[in-house]
Amino acid sequence: MNKAGLKRFLRRLGMIKISDGLRYRLMYCKNFYDNRAFKKEFPQIAIPPDYMMYESFNLNYRNYYNSGNNTAQILKRLFEKYINFQDTRVLDWGCGPSRVIRHFSKLCPSSEFFGTDYNSNTINWNKANIKDVTFELNKLMPPTKFKSDFFNMIYGMSVFTHLSIENHRNWIDELYRISKNNAILILTTHGDVYRSKLMKSDRAKYDSGQLVVQAKTKEGHRTFAAYHPTETIKLLFADKFEVIEHISGKVENWGLSQDKWIVRVVNKL
Repeated sequence: MNKAGLKRFLRRLGMIKISDGLRYRLMYCKNFYDNRAFKKEFPQIAIPPDYMMYESFNLNYRNYYNSGNNTAQILKRLFEKYINFQDTRVLDWGCGPSRVIRHFSKLCPSSEFFGTDYNSNTINWNKANIKDVTFELNKLMPPTKFKSDFFNMIYGMSVFTHLSIENHRNWIDELYRISKNNAILILTTHGDVYRSKLMKSDRAKYDSGQLVVQAKTKEGHRTFAAYHPTETIKLLFADKFEVIEHISGKVENWGLSQDKWIVRVVNKL
């Protein structure tokens, strides 16, 4: 049985989170010495609790910090192709334990930064440890606490990848509500490069243009996965957003990168 088949079997048995818990313990042991060395080398850097980090990313402190900085710089360059950062409000939707936004707020000091997440423990940790960012707690389903027409920029890194089709629609409506007209959003999805991870039946569904959701676990958790055909995403964005750039994911030396969708809010008076 291959890896995709094993995951499907564990989902059917309702054991996918148990399996993921075992993987967490393995990652803890694998990264123990490197993580200890990082904390000794950089004692001033606030590091989230181990499972909090693992649930949103992986369990290597150095990768958490360095990849967050790299992602923030990539996002800054992408945003700047379409919008000026001067005196803007920026939201990290599904911010997790601030892997990205802790760096982004330093890169653009003239902007106001916000983070929101459905995990109360994560938001509490962020509030206690990350400065220059305003954090808010949301629920799995909208709405957020933000006013309508509030943000100039929003990014969501691997959030749609853990939502049901119903919540894809719900959150697209909410992101539209809290965005200003002509706001720019950058959102990532599991695109064509992830097709190889699907079982034959799910590949057929994906190839027919349907969103593939692998559930049997808590929605929003890392073990809940959604895969996104290009045409499906375009249809979901239609009417409220204009797709201005689509960057397909690819095979990297560290694994598979997600698709990046850069969209502009339209049709707001």
